[in-house]
Amino acid sequence: MTWTRDEAIEMCRAIEAVAPRFGCHVALTGGLLYKEGPRKDCDIVMYRIRQEEAIDGTGLMKALSTIGMMNEPDAEWDSSADDGHWVMKAMWHGKRVDIFFPEADAVDWDGWDDLQPDAPETIQ
Repeated sequence: MTWTRDEAIEMCRAIEAVAPRFGCHVALTGGLLYKEGPRKDCDIVMYRIRQEEAIDGTGLMKALSTIGMMNEPDAEWDSSADDGHWVMKAMWHGKRVDIFFPEADAVDWDGWDDLQPDAPETIQ
């Protein structure tokens, strides 16, 4: 399934509705922002609100699971970059999403825990 820019913006708006509670904001990047036409995945950046010491990564991912974000099957953190930049492979309503955390050392993270959409966790 491919992405359109309008779909990516809609997803970013949904993410931004919950992200600040966990110390971050979302930004769209990659081909959907810079190129015309559909794309195979959507790239987003989760950046720390500068007044916060860290992003609550676990809380963020649990919250995102309640609005349709889930880990890509068999996906794990891609720690291949030596410069501290990390990416999480995810799915949003069946479409691929790469979630970048440019300040990976400023993310409190207890794991992805195979979260699925509509998980029973509630957002406080």
